[in-house]
Amino acid sequence: METIKGQARLLAGPLVGAFVGVMAWNGVVLALCALPLFVLSWRWAPSRRWAFFTAAAYYLAAGRGLLLGAGVFFGASDALPAWVYGAAVWIVPNILLAGVWAALWGKSHRPLRLLAILFVISVPPIGVIGWANPVTAAGALFPGTGWFGLVLCIATLAYLAHARCPAISLAGVALVAVLCNAVYHDRSNPQWLALETNLGASHGSDDDYDRLHALLDMVDQSSSDHPNVKVFVLPELVGGDWSMNALWWERTGSALRARGQTVLIGALRPLDRNSHYLNALFSVGADGNRVFVDRVPVPYSMWKPWTSGGADAFWLASGVHDFAGTRITTLICYEQLLVWPVLRSFLEAPKIIVGAANDWWARDTSISRIQREATKAWGRLFGVPVVWVRNE
Repeated sequence: METIKGQARLLAGPLVGAFVGVMAWNGVVLALCALPLFVLSWRWAPSRRWAFFTAAAYYLAAGRGLLLGAGVFFGASDALPAWVYGAAVWIVPNILLAGVWAALWGKSHRPLRLLAILFVISVPPIGVIGWANPVTAAGALFPGTGWFGLVLCIATLAYLAHARCPAISLAGVALVAVLCNAVYHDRSNPQWLALETNLGASHGSDDDYDRLHALLDMVDQSSSDHPNVKVFVLPELVGGDWSMNALWWERTGSALRARGQTVLIGALRPLDRNSHYLNALFSVGADGNRVFVDRVPVPYSMWKPWTSGGADAFWLASGVHDFAGTRITTLICYEQLLVWPVLRSFLEAPKIIVGAANDWWARDTSISRIQREATKAWGRLFGVPVVWVRNE
């Protein structure tokens, strides 16, 4: 009987970790309130090995969409079966993140260990894969409190790492969270409008021509239907090769300028004889000729520092711009899942978050919902509107 109880206690940590990974990262911002339970399951691990199993279960559950999504994304390669790519992208980064929680696990100085873990998984180099970060819970627990709420969230997690009566501690956190959520109201900006698309992946020049004209028609119609909107936002990369396609937007740009409107279009611009490129949002219309770059392109698939090609990265850029009469920060696709690009932006106090993604490869997974969830959580924490748009 004791052996059975002992085995049950050992399995409890990974089971709780997996439960929190699925529960918290399901597309609902308030579900992030479950993240402190992951810290408790890590704390109660009886050994470093079981701390690793607990963290691995959490990250693998949170990143479950990568198994299918990455397989679809890399499925065009003939080198290996799609499922091999999916499994590698799902398992390897999550095991690395779990390794941090295991390496810094211990029975002494647990708050300091927890703070060290949060730091390591939030900033480069490990922070480059630092998704499903527990500090994202700040936006669910303490909306509208800004930097104070972020510090309070981190302090709460550190305290739970050693609290003698965690149930009482959790009850106190829950009370504060309920009060914060009761008085908070989501911000919106009716002068910004997201234009979601279902264009899928690009499959060649003929397909790009049809996609381009579908976008032009969409913007022309939206401009006519919504005369009071100042900025329309299209998803990441739907504009194709901007060095060629920008000319097609001149007529639409003139019409938008006449109405005092602007559109942001996700596209790429080749650099260095096409060996590198910018992944960015390009503006057309009243506040045209602006370029807002993707600071953290997806490692391996887009950012490839070991090759002569790939998307350029701008890790230290703020992503904050004065645009269309307000101060904005852009979070393009992968940036939405990380911590340091968001916090770097909010050092300059933007008034709106513009999130754009191209999720054709993740259509039947949880990835798109999680991106939106994380972006909305940061908007709630700092009390700013979020304009989020995707292509599927």
